[in-house]
Amino acid sequence: MRNSIALKARAVTTAAALLVAGSASVMFATNASAYTQSNSANNCFGRYYNTDWDQLCGSGGAWQTGNYKTTAACSYEPDEEMTIYRYRYSTAVVDGADCTWSVNVGSTWYFS
Repeated sequence: MRNSIALKARAVTTAAALLVAGSASVMFATNASAYTQSNSANNCFGRYYNTDWDQLCGSGGAWQTGNYKTTAACSYEPDEEMTIYRYRYSTAVVDGADCTWSVNVGSTWYFS
């Protein structure tokens, strides 16, 4: 009888540990796996994840030298924005200030 109770307790403990481990692995595996993009200005655009966002340029880099402004619409807080001066052919990825809750798609503009 004692062995039966001990085995049941061990089985319940093991099942609970597996559920916690499985849930944690799903949470970490799905983090920032999908993104959306803003409009493109001279081949440069914003890329938006869960709370993180970047400004970058596609293959071949920026088509013109000048300022590229990208915005990020944050939920429940003020929006974020950044202006980066890029030289022609620049392919640098610039990290924007994270939103606390979530980020929605924004816009990208070019001006000289």
